[in-house]
Amino acid sequence: MPSPVGDDAIAYRCHSCFTEVVFESCGGCGFRQSIPSRWHTAYTCGKCGAKCLIPRRRLYSTSTKAFGVQGYGHTYPKF
Repeated sequence: MPSPVGDDAIAYRCHSCFTEVVFESCGGCGFRQSIPSRWHTAYTCGKCGAKCLIPRRRLYSTSTKAFGVQGYGHTYPKF
């Protein structure tokens, strides 16, 4: 089944639960991951476990694109 997300998208809204998913990169290891945007301040990197801050403003030119996503992040602190 093809993905409903375009390769150059920086965010996606789920059609079943209406959650907005954004794509971010870890500042420490560079791991590209998807996270729900409702996590307003921070998330835990899915690879190295570091705390990553979610930027308040996102520019398209510097944002992680959907095509490069390698995994998913976790809540901070991780439960």
